[in-house]
Amino acid sequence: MNLPRFLIVPLTVALAACGASQSDSPFKELEGASQNAVAAAPPVGATATASTPAAAAPAATAAAACPAQGFDDFLKAYAGDAQTKTRFTLPTVKVVDLVDVGEDTQQRTEQVPGKDYTGFNLAYRDDGFHVVDSAGAVDPKPVAVEVKAEAAEAYFVRYQYGMSEGNSYRFVRRDGCWFLAEDPEPSAP
Repeated sequence: MNLPRFLIVPLTVALAACGASQSDSPFKELEGASQNAVAAAPPVGATATASTPAAAAPAATAAAACPAQGFDDFLKAYAGDAQTKTRFTLPTVKVVDLVDVGEDTQQRTEQVPGKDYTGFNLAYRDDGFHVVDSAGAVDPKPVAVEVKAEAAEAYFVRYQYGMSEGNSYRFVRRDGCWFLAEDPEPSAP
């Protein structure tokens, strides 16, 4: 049986996982072949493991792909590009909201999947940050954005829009870049 070398290691591992012994292996004729040469690169579609060099890749990739190391520049990039927003939002965003309870309102905290989170409504243009409404229209007038550094490599971002509207966000540093982690204050009703 002549199989390409890159198939030998994955098939041998698969046989071992099924309980087959080396003597059951259809690759007896290739037993003397060096598996190190093949194991250096995992097969296409394989998940990286601790024994492969790719295990450190996610952190290095996030740091290398980070649009900016300084937070102010990062926030501009985040607000200026939909793909950057998707890529640098944590898998779960902590959202604080107001809910009606009888004649009163109270705060409720929920965990929203990052892919479903739509609460970041700032866009960045050359002249500053702009509020984006629920229909996707960008206000032509820029809005002031307050940015405060917090402990443990986090930033709190807040803006006020008009007399009563606005929102806030918390970004944290992970894997060499910044990620949207929270919508920590309820939006004005």
